[in-house]
Amino acid sequence: MKGARLTLALAAAFFLVAGSTFAQTNINGDWEITITSPQGPNTSQVTFKQDGESISGLFKSPMGELPFKGGTISGNDLKFSFTIDIQGQSLEISMAGKVEGDSIKGTANFGGFADGDWTAKRAGAATAAAPAAAAAPAAAAPASPSALSSAGGAAGKWDVMLQTPQGDFPASATLNVDAGKLSGTFGSQMGEVPLNGTVEGNQLKFTMTAQTPQGDMTVAMTGELDGDSIVNGKADISGLGQLAWTAKRSKQ
Repeated sequence: MKGARLTLALAAAFFLVAGSTFAQTNINGDWEITITSPQGPNTSQVTFKQDGESISGLFKSPMGELPFKGGTISGNDLKFSFTIDIQGQSLEISMAGKVEGDSIKGTANFGGFADGDWTAKRAGAATAAAPAAAAAPAAAAPASPSALSSAGGAAGKWDVMLQTPQGDFPASATLNVDAGKLSGTFGSQMGEVPLNGTVEGNQLKFTMTAQTPQGDMTVAMTGELDGDSIVNGKADISGLGQLAWTAKRSKQ
């Protein structure tokens, strides 16, 4: 009798374990993911690779492919992150969500700058994907700090430094001043962006539009010209808040 009870107990345990294994959520394959940042929604494709509770994958967009690993799935709770490069600095985008059949819904954190929502659905045949994912974008915005300028003395090349929660982001700027009007370019590893603004006395004001995988992002910059330096700089990045910046006239 005891042997029979033991056998039944072992059998029950086996089926309980097997049942939980069979119930493990499976997200292997292609998904269409839409991430909503402060700049609005954007959709791209992601391929998830699942090994038990371990998740890795690959974001795909016209801008290229971005692999990631180290994610986890426990029950229907999914967590993963990926890193983008902004002017040589790494910015982590953290994603958390719940899987419900062929759909996922969750929240995203853009490197501590901002939060957003995201959804995903298992891809059908072939779906075109807009650039979005890897970028998180919100994170590229910080790379936008652009050139500074001020009265006539603002013209020339400048070494710019933007202060972010992730550390300092260096860039360069070439400024032109003509009758109080400011123009020029801001350069980084991501390319060059034009800027336009005004100079009144030692006060600089200008705006620029950064093109990120999350869409266009407007950056408004102010600062004060102090000899060969620009001080008290403020950068208002649309949807992400305000950051400080400084600049020094380039010696090159």
